[in-house]
Amino acid sequence: MAIASSNVSYELATIMGEGPWCDWVRSYGIQPLVFGKYGKGGMFGSIARLLRHLAVSPVDVLYVCGLRASLWLRSFRFLFPKTKIIHGIRWNPDSNSRLDIVFRLVERSTRFLVTKWITNSVASKRTLVQRCGIDDTRIHVIYNGINTVPKGLPVFDNRPLEVLTIANLNPRKGHREFLQVIPHVLQYVPNAHFVFIGRDDMNGTVQQAIYAAGLQDSVCYKGFQSDVTPWLKRARIFVLPSLWGEGCPTSILEAFSFGVPVVSHAIDGVPELIDDGRDGYLLPVDDIALADRIVELLLNPCLAEKMGQLGRIKVSDRFILASCVNQHEAVYREMVEN
Repeated sequence: MAIASSNVSYELATIMGEGPWCDWVRSYGIQPLVFGKYGKGGMFGSIARLLRHLAVSPVDVLYVCGLRASLWLRSFRFLFPKTKIIHGIRWNPDSNSRLDIVFRLVERSTRFLVTKWITNSVASKRTLVQRCGIDDTRIHVIYNGINTVPKGLPVFDNRPLEVLTIANLNPRKGHREFLQVIPHVLQYVPNAHFVFIGRDDMNGTVQQAIYAAGLQDSVCYKGFQSDVTPWLKRARIFVLPSLWGEGCPTSILEAFSFGVPVVSHAIDGVPELIDDGRDGYLLPVDDIALADRIVELLLNPCLAEKMGQLGRIKVSDRFILASCVNQHEAVYREMVEN
């Protein structure tokens, strides 16, 4: 969003140290501000360097993602009273996890220190209103967007029987539970192949589960990939088996843009992206019909292609990055002018 904007001057910063995000920003010719320095004060040192930067180079709006950074900045709000704070919420903090419980407590008790919130789903906004006591007029819902809808896609019938999942390996993403579904699919489509792409946050436990279930010939983990285009071009179906904590998954929009139908659990903001039975399928968590829906789409390529094309049209009409950029800029203008 920041990189695509031409009307707003952004400074991209992290309170953490060097890492893949910094490399990604530099790949666009932008030098990020890195406030995290190894061995120099930890989190407090990072925040101190950020506050020093704000004192020297004031900004109109601070757009903060992440609970810790947001809380620290609220705590020192008095040092930059003219700067407006936006807290960007990228997931739905509605679960009973410790993170979500602490998040809701912080938002409720310090909401007077934040100017506005931007969420990427109506579900997230609903949680902020109902469980954090935030006035709904202070919350803007702006969906994620993708830069372009790709052209020149391979013929659908020529794609292998491949089911793709792009999501970091994390307990809330549901990979291990999905592994219990895959044998049921293989009973009816024995030559189906499942591909997992994403950073491993579970120290190899998913890979171990693949081998323990004897699925190593049918399930392949490809690790983190900076460019997932080759796999999206091959996929027949995209499955996002997340169990909780989703906002507006960009992976769903990317799959649609490549004409791939999506099967997912009906959680959080996901139903705001998928029209059940039209461009994909939505199922309750633990619904045994998940396997049936995957089998149906694998065995009926005409239906799968039709659904994927409807999803592609939806993304083209409603989820292009330019719209996301323009909506953010409108919020900034409103904040600065008022």
